[in-house]
Amino acid sequence: MTAEYVEARVLPRFKSTGSSAPRSISTQASNTVIVQPGFMPGRGGLRVYFGNLQNAKSVSYTLSYETNGKPEGVSGTVSPSDGNSATRELLFGTCSTGVCTPHQNIKNMKLEIKSQLKSGKVSVKRYKIKV
Repeated sequence: MTAEYVEARVLPRFKSTGSSAPRSISTQASNTVIVQPGFMPGRGGLRVYFGNLQNAKSVSYTLSYETNGKPEGVSGTVSPSDGNSATRELLFGTCSTGVCTPHQNIKNMKLEIKSQLKSGKVSVKRYKIKV
């Protein structure tokens, strides 16, 4: 079994006395799909990184939210045949004929990632996102 090492910093609110210098944390290699969501510049969308796709048969995602009381969202898939990693940019808005209109007053945003793993297991990851 191999171990992977990453550098981590303790956030100020979780810091006790002492240094905030980076320290190594050992994590076990995983047989799941890695998911890393983050805001795009300007917070007008979500950029989602998918890693370890070689461990999956299929991966699907759904982003849902409310804008001015109306439900909105987007869903899609990531194909493991595209490589071991992929990124998707999910805009908070509506696009038609190359023109995008951003949504306003976004609430109750949720991201769900469902991975059918080669091991036969199904992994579901859910995120609540504050805009």
